[in-house]
Amino acid sequence: MDKRLSDRTVEAAAAWYARLQAPHCTQAERHAFERWRADHPSHAAAYAAARSLSSGLARAARTDPRLRAMAASARAPTASGARQGRYRAAKVAAALAAGVVTLIGAASLIPGPRGERAAATHYTAQSGPRVLTLEDGSIVHLDIDSTIDVRFRGHGRDVELERGRAVFEVAHDASRPFAVSAGRGRVTAVGTRFQVERAHAAVVVTLAEGIVTVSGERDGAEHTERLLPGDELRLTAESDWIKQTVDPRVATSWSTGRLLFRQTKLADALEQVNRYAATKVRLADPSIADLPVSGNFVAGDSAATVAAFAAVLPLRIAEGRGELLLYREPNERR
Repeated sequence: MDKRLSDRTVEAAAAWYARLQAPHCTQAERHAFERWRADHPSHAAAYAAARSLSSGLARAARTDPRLRAMAASARAPTASGARQGRYRAAKVAAALAAGVVTLIGAASLIPGPRGERAAATHYTAQSGPRVLTLEDGSIVHLDIDSTIDVRFRGHGRDVELERGRAVFEVAHDASRPFAVSAGRGRVTAVGTRFQVERAHAAVVVTLAEGIVTVSGERDGAEHTERLLPGDELRLTAESDWIKQTVDPRVATSWSTGRLLFRQTKLADALEQVNRYAATKVRLADPSIADLPVSGNFVAGDSAATVAAFAAVLPLRIAEGRGELLLYREPNERR
């Protein structure tokens, strides 16, 4: 398949760019744009090219007399005021971008299959969590058995979470949105702290600080959800979007080397404990799976953690073949 862009696609991208700058651009139009961009890979590439060219032409207008005259005309006051003037400036810049692409040829501006995407930097954490500092100053806490690909370009910062989970502390840059793709979901932020996890065929987004938007397919159409601190959004394989309020300190505690539980079911807590422990813990009695546990524990020290559990719960610990087994105390009633 030819990956190069047609003039029609680039012109459509320029028109979308101009429309999105309009002060009266509606949410329905923004959703329509997201559907258009997701409809074909060339649409996203064309939009990125139009936006980049528009920014470049705006800079060039400061020194080129002809472009400066066009920009001055675009910024001329109108009855609708300065905001409308900014929209006209963006529209002229986008139109110029489309014209430049048409004259030079889209194929010469957007590389073919070999150079279509910026080279990705691949990061993985195998034996334990690791902390990464990206080139823009953003910090990523990559959990054990997790992998991400990072692509930074002039107009955006893109990360793909291939597996596992990660906490992102995003360096603020309003001109370069920070986007994390995982499965069917895409999380976009400017400067904030959030976690993305791929768990059991679902994608889970937890926001600790700032604001993010999550976009993806819901009921056969493109959907966008805005999250506030404490929101957790689960995108299932069935396209369900389930939002609830959580304590982000609990969800992201692993990134500090601790495991924080607040009335967490024992079975769920042990799943987290075993994630980091050399000596695994197994429930030998299913009847204790729902017992609630609370506390702050060191990740990786399974023996100390289950000993603390047993100090307040009716549990008996036994050593098996390279693992710890949990039973209900025989004298305790169910």
